[in-house]
This record gives sequence, structure tokens and C-alpha cells, in this order.
Amino acid sequence: MKNTFKQYHQFAEEEFKQLWENCLFVFDTNTLLNMYRYSRSTVNAYFKVLRSLKKKKQLWIPYQAGYEFYENRIDVISEYEGSYDAVLSILDKAKKDIEESYKNHPFLDLKEIKKKMDTGLKGVETEINKAKKDHPKWMEKDDVLDEINSLFEDSIGTNYDEEKLAEIVKEGKERYEKKVPPGYKDDKKSEDKKYGDLILWYQIIDKAKESKKPIILISGDVKEDWWLEKNGKRIMPLPQLKKEMFEKAGVDFHIYTADRFLEYHDSETINKDAINEVRKIRELEEQRIMIRRKEMMERERDLSPRIFEKYSMEYIHLFEELERLFMEISHLKIHPKYGEELDHILHRLRISRNRIVHGDFDRNSFHRIYINIKEFTYIFDKIMRSEDIDPELSMKIRELTDRLEHLAHF
Repeated sequence: MKNTFKQYHQFAEEEFKQLWENCLFVFDTNTLLNMYRYSRSTVNAYFKVLRSLKKKKQLWIPYQAGYEFYENRIDVISEYEGSYDAVLSILDKAKKDIEESYKNHPFLDLKEIKKKMDTGLKGVETEINKAKKDHPKWMEKDDVLDEINSLFEDSIGTNYDEEKLAEIVKEGKERYEKKVPPGYKDDKKSEDKKYGDLILWYQIIDKAKESKKPIILISGDVKEDWWLEKNGKRIMPLPQLKKEMFEKAGVDFHIYTADRFLEYHDSETINKDAINEVRKIRELEEQRIMIRRKEMMERERDLSPRIFEKYSMEYIHLFEELERLFMEISHLKIHPKYGEELDHILHRLRISRNRIVHGDFDRNSFHRIYINIKEFTYIFDKIMRSEDIDPELSMKIRELTDRLEHLAHF
């Protein structure tokens, strides 16, 4: 009976050993992007493990994983570079809120409290600014990207042509309707993104057919269209995935999270602290994803056409303010490359604005705006570090981009 229903069984210890010795280790997009989230020591240890797999010719990524990595890389870099200013902004806002809300309090000496707050937080703000200064400047020199390119230069799949992609989209619609994994949890995404997991899955199957090697996928995907879960604990890949892999490619299939993979790989190559950090980052990302999903579900319930119209009109108003401020920047003596970069992003934002004006928009339109605002903020921060910008103008732009980013991420 076990041979008939092998997809429902975990591998025995000896089977795991053979699987590890003979398989291809395949990495998805999130596991590559997380290299920007780990400390330098953990990244170096992780890359050492990947280099050892490359020597054994056991390292590979699908074309889709490489494509999504490049598509999302700048967003991840910007997210972490912007986190320092976000923390400083929270501290500054807390001080201002106390001062504004309780300025007439009869029993509190707000001047003395403000003085003590400024003194007490000075060391914290200095530490945050130092960490910001020491943060890797990956947009200028990206050693993470260099290493990933070196590792996967000859270990990446090829892209599908338009005919094959159209075929996958057609199959995907049928699979998603029947809740056939993977990818159906992405059914609400835009048409250009909803089939990414399915494309990746088909590319993995094709590689398994070609190589005749079993597959171990190292994945940062937490959705239930990949994992069999019980009481919140991931047990193994979904039996449907194991069955499809064996029927189409004749090989076994397994999935690990990155921390589990490192834990089982070789405790002498990578220490426990690094594994714990990889686990912590994975858990934090999972929490963020769960929070976003919950917020999205709540918003979808509450988002009437009238509310959508309110968001749209607010965006149009804020963008027009941003455009006016950009005109002020353009009259200053800044490096031409910065002006060109900002103008390019503003052009994309204008396109989004025009679509909203004509009613041609949806939630994904706001997501695209969010990405563009993140890029705008990143370039503006570079200008602030290298150019002489009036502090008041700088503050206006920062506040405006924060409001736009929050609005576009609703």
C-alpha cells in the first residue's frame, strides 16, 4: 500500500540520505532575496554552503526565480535602507504628539519633559544614524548580487516562449478553479503575477525530467498551496505535488525552509547563530505576510466603490503636490542623473494618475504606485546625502512621499 500511496508518506532516514546525495537543490525567489535581510556573517556562511553544492553540481534555480529576484531586488534593498528613517520618524512623531496633545497640561512641565526626552533619545538617534551610515550601499556596489550571479551563472533554467506561457495560463485557470496546487492562492493577483508559482513549478518539473534527479526545493513560500500542515506545523510538501512530480518526471520531491535546510546540511559549515538568524527572519516575514493578508481581507470586505473613489481622489491631490515640489527641486543645481531618474519615476506616476482620472484602475494600480514611490524615496535620499537641499523643502517631500506610500499600500 505504501508504494501505491507513497505521496502521503514521509521519507525514511535512509531515503532522506539517498535523496540528499542524488538530488538537485532548487532555490525559490524569497530565499535569494532574504540574502539582503541577513547579517554579513550569516550571508557569508550561507554562500559557503551554496558554493559547496555548486562544486557537487547540485545547485539550480528556475528562470522564473531569477526573473522574480531581479524584479523585487530593489524593493527589498529600499525597504531596509528606508527602515532607519522610518524609526527616526516614529521617534520624532512621538515627541511632537506629546508636545501638541499636552502643551496646556496644568500639571506637566512640557518644556522640562521635552528637554529630557531630547537628551534621552539623543544617544538612540545617534546609534540609528550610525547604523544607517554603515548599512551596505547595495545600489552602488552589490556584493550579494555578484555572489548570486557567480553561483547560478551556469545553473539556471531557460525562459518559456510566449506560446508555452499562454498554454500555462490556460491550464492555470483550470487548475486554480479546482484548487490544484501550486499557485491557486495567488488567484487574486494581477494577470501578470498570478501564475508565477505555477510557471516556476513547471520549470522545476522540466528540469527533473531532463536531469533524472530528485528535487529538494528550498522555499520561503508559506502558503498552503505548497505545504501540508497540521495544527499550524508544516509536515511535508502537499501530496498532490509529490504525486505530480513522480508521475511527470519519475523522481521524488521534497521542500525545506531555508533554516531547516541549513540545519540538516552540515552543522560544521554553518553555526547555530546563523541558522537561528535565518529562522528568525523567516518567521518575521511569515508574520508580515499573515498580517498583510488579514488586512487585505478586511479591506476587501470594507472597500465600497465610494471608498475606492475617496482613495483615488486623495492620491490625485497628493501627487499634484509632489509634482509641484519636484519642480522646485528641478530648479536647484543637482546632478543631472538624479533629475533624470526622478523625472522617469514621475512619468510612470503620471501614467497611473491619468488611469485613475479615467476610472481605469484597481488595487494593483495602487501597488504599482507604491513601488514607484519607494523608488522615488530611495533616489531622493541619495540626493539628500550628496546635494544641498533646503531642509524645509526636504521635510515637505518626505512627509508627502510617506503619505503617498501609505495610501498606495492600502
